[in-house]
Amino acid sequence: METQIDTPKVYTLVANLPKIFTNTVDIVLQELIQDETGVVHVLASDHINLNPSDGGFTPHHLSRLLRDEQVPQSQFLGQKIALDINRELANDVSLREPAFVFVTVDFIRETRLIFPPDEPTPSRGASGEVFQRLADEQRVEVENNEIQCSICIEDLSKNHQEVIEMPKCLHRFHQDCLFEWLARQNSCPLCRSVPYGLDQETDS
Repeated sequence: METQIDTPKVYTLVANLPKIFTNTVDIVLQELIQDETGVVHVLASDHINLNPSDGGFTPHHLSRLLRDEQVPQSQFLGQKIALDINRELANDVSLREPAFVFVTVDFIRETRLIFPPDEPTPSRGASGEVFQRLADEQRVEVENNEIQCSICIEDLSKNHQEVIEMPKCLHRFHQDCLFEWLARQNSCPLCRSVPYGLDQETDS
């Protein structure tokens, strides 16, 4: 499992204060964790109060005040909060200083599941011993009127290819066609019986 912290989410609200007061910034810091399903849980919460009366709402001044409070990513947060405050003051003519600023900062940790690499899939093809036994024991002669090879859909007698008869089910195929199939899947292409598997041994 891997955990990483995204860029903090900052929410800022600006309101007027009576003129006898000074600029105040009230900040709630929350550490959250979001799991793979998107569910968010609160890990920790803190509250700090800043009075940036001397330096005003400048990025440098707010960053310094946050750094003094040992707030993580203080430079970024100072710039972001100052930008939000000054944008609000510029866009709303009813707002002025002194102002009360309420800020919520969410530090969101995202957890991601990291899965180990997939194990290589073992081959399901037939063993070399199976190929050897089929070639030695199961080759058969074919007549001109023999049925088709179910793999290539051509007559079994065509091109004088070797023909293999499966030991249990007795289905017949061109040797080349069958061996190519068995290299990927150790069973009869038609009925899925295993050439020399446990079922064969049980019957013998």
